[in-house]
Amino acid sequence: MKNPKIKSYLIVLLALISILTGCKKKDVVTYPWQLKPGSAEFFLDQGLFHLNSGQIDMAEKKLLRAIEKKPSLKEALNGLGIVYMYKREFDKAIKYFKRVLNIDPTFIDVYNSLGLIYIELDKYEPAKENLLIAANSDDYSTPENSFVNLAMLEIKHNKLNSAMRYVEKGIYKNRGFAPLYNLQGVIFENQKNYNEAIYSYKKALSLLTEDDITILINIGRVYSKMGEKGKALDTLEKALSKTVNTKIKDVIRKMIKELNKG
Repeated sequence: MKNPKIKSYLIVLLALISILTGCKKKDVVTYPWQLKPGSAEFFLDQGLFHLNSGQIDMAEKKLLRAIEKKPSLKEALNGLGIVYMYKREFDKAIKYFKRVLNIDPTFIDVYNSLGLIYIELDKYEPAKENLLIAANSDDYSTPENSFVNLAMLEIKHNKLNSAMRYVEKGIYKNRGFAPLYNLQGVIFENQKNYNEAIYSYKKALSLLTEDDITILINIGRVYSKMGEKGKALDTLEKALSKTVNTKIKDVIRKMIKELNKG
């Protein structure tokens, strides 16, 4: 079986987790009852609601209305950057994120976002530089996200020792962050250190409130590489029973079929 790869859609998902939960500590909260209908803040609130709900086109419309009213509203500009990351219109996303930084160079979320875009564009140096700014900022409330992204960048470029260093730095920041242990498992697996990979994947799973299908697949794949056919089948069958995604089901069925050939 092939070694695990970091999918681009997972990178974008991590970007959204980071951006929507990693606001600067000094940001001011605006409550809905303080919003004047038709104001820039009103459209911003609506746009972010639609963005969190996955209604990307509607979010784009509302956020564009917000910056029509107030071109310097950095939260709306940042939201539009996220919208265009979703749409994979990276040139537009970069434009809006840079507008945020022109207004406020300490808006740390943007550095993480730019780093993710540059990973997607296969621009190693700017990706790393932006992610390091976010990871090492005292004003960023979730630096573990940037350490995840730094590790993914290094894995993509087959720099496994460097990737592990960033994973360990992220774990030091947040020992309860499952994606870090999952990436640790990916690194161990690529190094053919299968026992450690299993331990890391299971640690990641233990930190979640419900089973993650990707991690279950990872565990099943490693058990298969170890020759633990029974454990591999048990894990993959569990993953199959818990997903409704047709494409993922097909992947799992193929893995089970290959195991049953032996």
